[in-house]
Amino acid sequence: MPKLIAKKSAPPHCKPAGKLQPSAAVPKSEFRLFMEAQRKPGTDDVEISPPLPVGETVDVTGATLADAASLVQKVSYLVRGWVPFGMVTGIIAEPGVGKSAFALYGLARPIITGCDWFTGDMGPREPGPVLWCGTENDTAITLDRATKWGIPIDRIRLLFKDDPLRPVDLTNASHLEQIEAQITRHRIKAVFIDSLRSGHDRDENSSQVGRVLQRLAEIAERTKAAIIIIHHTKKIFPGEGITANSSRGSNAITAMIRALIGIDWPDPNGKWCRVRVLKENLGLAPTPIGFQVTHKGLEFGPAPQRPRRETEKGAAEDWLRANMLPGRWYPSREIDAGLAAAGFSGTAGQRAKVALGMVKPNVRKTAQGWECRLPVAGAATGTNNEPGRNP
Repeated sequence: MPKLIAKKSAPPHCKPAGKLQPSAAVPKSEFRLFMEAQRKPGTDDVEISPPLPVGETVDVTGATLADAASLVQKVSYLVRGWVPFGMVTGIIAEPGVGKSAFALYGLARPIITGCDWFTGDMGPREPGPVLWCGTENDTAITLDRATKWGIPIDRIRLLFKDDPLRPVDLTNASHLEQIEAQITRHRIKAVFIDSLRSGHDRDENSSQVGRVLQRLAEIAERTKAAIIIIHHTKKIFPGEGITANSSRGSNAITAMIRALIGIDWPDPNGKWCRVRVLKENLGLAPTPIGFQVTHKGLEFGPAPQRPRRETEKGAAEDWLRANMLPGRWYPSREIDAGLAAAGFSGTAGQRAKVALGMVKPNVRKTAQGWECRLPVAGAATGTNNEPGRNP
């Protein structure tokens, strides 16, 4: 009798091949559908314009930026990060803050004498004259300041030989020609316009005033000199910070200025002004500088800060300091009641406690209830092994 051999069943992973069952379709992602879709051209083919008529004499050769590179150098600075050559720089401030004084002592003086800049960087390698274009009939003030501050007045050039006191008119073509001629004849590095508002008869709030700045910008670009415009701000309300939008008049003014320097008085009770770059198109703005005006000139130092506004939280901190001895434990309910009686909200009181460090290990729970203390400055205030403290 033949021996029967038991048929072994195939392991689960070796099932006999049969008709494949369709698997569930995996939906395509939106990105995959986008990539597999028929791509469309990104630019249409159009004919720009028909050929010029026969006999047309218009010169259409034009130029390229490479051609302009032979006329315009890379960006260079009169004062690194603050005042570029070949462009218009603006200085804005409220009346009486010190913009003209800063321009004369902080910018013109180093050019004339070769001393260091207000930033502490080395001044120009070769001292030279500056061109001072007054428009407000205040020559006596400029003369008095220069004399007191030891600035050689024979190197502060004025525009008109026949009448040195004549104000400059920035809309007069002959005056603009004289500015450019003086720059090239005397190799002047910087021109100061003090101030913009009195130098023209255009509507300051109209975009037409931009044409005045554009002509000066053209002169700066052609001669590579730095042209510095002193201008006023609009009305600045108490507590309002000065910004690039604080310039008085049309936005066309700031549009033509490549670097805008602002001077303000952050602390009305202090003596120090703050000077900083409000707008620049050339790189990162430099660190603000502080200055105060003295009888010997301007003294420069760190920029002052706006004083901290007193808040409910800050006032609550003062109350805690005045009513708690550092290191002594007080019942928390008594401190909270005292804060409430003084008119402080629970939120302000809690924030004041946290700000002063009245958290673990300076709070604890005892048999009589929660207690708190004001930390002792610079000293250890407790450990987790203190009696009565919860772990």
